[in-house]
Amino acid sequence: MLRAMRRRAMCRTAVARALSALAGASASLACAQSLQCHVGWAGASRVLVVAPTPADEPALPLLEGANLSLEVINRLPPAPGAGVTVRTLGRWQGQPYLLHEAHYLPSAPAVGPHGFTGLQTVREPTRGHLLTYWCEHAPAVAAR
Repeated sequence: MLRAMRRRAMCRTAVARALSALAGASASLACAQSLQCHVGWAGASRVLVVAPTPADEPALPLLEGANLSLEVINRLPPAPGAGVTVRTLGRWQGQPYLLHEAHYLPSAPAVGPHGFTGLQTVREPTRGHLLTYWCEHAPAVAAR
């Protein structure tokens, strides 16, 4: 009886360790799958960090101006629509319209000095304003 109790306790400890390791691995995977998008707009450059989002969560603009909005959606597999989607929306008479949309695979490799997207330039046609962006996978942060 004592031997059976020890085995159960050892099994519970092993299961607890495995679950803890799995939780830590999934947390580090989420950090490793974050993106850094370098955006130039209105004379300023910004680096925006984009964490993975669930498939049912709506996209929120990362950058929103009077005439232009930038949305970056980062979904990890196996979620529907997994990958990275970048949308640039213009605004005409208060209504948004699509200027640019690009889709990238979740494991897209860097293609040069401008990450996996390459350097992209979008011109807002009514005022001629330019938005530039490029995205890369954020470096993994070491666990403390």
